[in-house]
Amino acid sequence: MDKANLSGRKHAPGPIEMHGAFLDDFEVLNSLQPHEVPGAIEGDRPFFVARSGFYRKLLPLRIEESGAIFSGGRYLFRTYSEAAAFGRWLDEDFRVDGRLFVERPWVRDLTAAPFHVVGAHDFSDVHDSQFVVRVERWTLTGERGSTLDSAWPAIRDRAASAGLASVWLIFSDERREAALVTVGGRVGAHVPSALDAASLAALAAKPSPAEEVAAQSWARKTFDRTSWILTIWFAPDHRPLQLWPNSPPLPGLRGAAGEAAAGASAR
Repeated sequence: MDKANLSGRKHAPGPIEMHGAFLDDFEVLNSLQPHEVPGAIEGDRPFFVARSGFYRKLLPLRIEESGAIFSGGRYLFRTYSEAAAFGRWLDEDFRVDGRLFVERPWVRDLTAAPFHVVGAHDFSDVHDSQFVVRVERWTLTGERGSTLDSAWPAIRDRAASAGLASVWLIFSDERREAALVTVGGRVGAHVPSALDAASLAALAAKPSPAEEVAAQSWARKTFDRTSWILTIWFAPDHRPLQLWPNSPPLPGLRGAAGEAAAGASAR
């Protein structure tokens, strides 16, 4: 089996053997035009995926009825220390045109934080099943790490029964915070001329698989956002290097060599 196929097997359905995660979120200001988005993203990708322990990034895009646009990243790393090191690098060292990421004119209200992975599981192949992503976050009172460890099997099984494509339960004992990343597929046919509002709404409406957290008095929800996945990045030894699962109609990218990097048309 060649190297590309070997690396692709790491993203096959089953447990995801990664122990670090990272979440960032920000509002995208209109100084970045839609047609500029793929180029801006591609300019960052080689630097991000080269970070130690990088495994996968889902890049969300949420467009509100008001016109506000939100993006960010849902990352998996090999270890928590590598996820934390990525955060320090993003915060202090990574510059484009002399600007840190937070200083870019189209980034507002950036939040970013590393997490330990309690458990993560792909129920279907990431290459053709992940189109929308939801993140829920809770602040916790008391020490809850052992509670989350114990809850993970039920959360995973609930996510599987709900037909989700992937689920990650992540936790920061330092910040007393838990988060759940759930990923969904399409609920209907792909219509290239229109945003897939049905799949977005279907994932947002599902009951949280994290019942053991959501229903507790010691957990207070602080964030809940469902987004389209604009692009998925993989580590440099993986082929393809990236996917654009909602392009079209969202903007996508085709490499100079003509390799398709745009969603369903590439599969």
